[in-house]
Amino acid sequence: MPLNIPHIHAQFPPELSPYADRAEAGTRAFVARFGLAPDEAARHHHERSLLGTLMGRAYPHAGPCELQLVTDWISCMLVLDDQFDETALGTDPVLLRQVCDEVLGWLTADGSIDDSADGSADGQPCGTPVHSAVAAFRPAYADLWRRTVPLTSAAWRTRLAGHIGAFFETCVWESENRLAERVPTLDEYIGMRGRALMPYLDLIELTLHAEVPAEIYELPEFAELNAALSDADLWTNDLFSCEKEALLNDPHNLVLVHRHAHGTDLQTSADAVGAMIQARFDRFTELSATFADGLSPALRLLFPADRLERHIAGLRSWLTGQLQWRFETLRFDPTRPEVISAAGSTPL
Repeated sequence: MPLNIPHIHAQFPPELSPYADRAEAGTRAFVARFGLAPDEAARHHHERSLLGTLMGRAYPHAGPCELQLVTDWISCMLVLDDQFDETALGTDPVLLRQVCDEVLGWLTADGSIDDSADGSADGQPCGTPVHSAVAAFRPAYADLWRRTVPLTSAAWRTRLAGHIGAFFETCVWESENRLAERVPTLDEYIGMRGRALMPYLDLIELTLHAEVPAEIYELPEFAELNAALSDADLWTNDLFSCEKEALLNDPHNLVLVHRHAHGTDLQTSADAVGAMIQARFDRFTELSATFADGLSPALRLLFPADRLERHIAGLRSWLTGQLQWRFETLRFDPTRPEVISAAGSTPL
């Protein structure tokens, strides 16, 4: 019996960039150029993910170069994340931490780029990476950083690296749980899960050429706005991917954690998570409508109304765009051969 995905209502209509198809073609070329997909199955999985469509919906008003850059960013991050989730690397927390630390070392606040990261004369990466997977990603991240640095400040780059580092900490935590065959509690999982979206919210500022001042970014109200969006987005991801992750016996999914905590079947937990998601959608909608009202005159001078409105619109586009994309992508297809071979069927 197939899982019935609960209906999620988004108040804002989804949009799509006119450059989405171009970004899709460009990011497939990016993945191929750096050899990020290690085999045909990985390449096919990346293509079926339709990340150009996702980014075209998340950043519908970005220019063509900016949209290409953020699409290449998400391709690089998600292909790396697939390595963490679906290979033996994901059950070796010590090695995984070394890999994550190496990647973070490439994201320098001063914008410097190690020339060896681009590879030697024959196109192969220089140096000895801590894991074979890193060999391809090193020059790919160097390319991303070279294109990102001219568009950003040192403060923004420091924040992005911090958010990616927090996400990597979650990946290591998941690896430790897999090794110990431990299912996290609901509170633990919710607390760790929200970190994964923050780097992509940072990229909104890159596409708008308008960075959020630290004085606003550090406001509790702004943190709550980002948290509501992150929860809504990532829990939606878990809802659509729970069948695949059940087959892979990976407990790091809100639906599966809920099922384990409450002893329900998959559909009952999916329905409960659907209600949780709707509550976070509604909370984000409320916060995005009222956030500007609470700013002092001094903060309004730091971040004028037109720039703030464009940023809030960017957050809304992420929320509605990712939801629409879930019905367009095949990234979460539980019938992928490499998923079916892992367990055979989904226990509803």
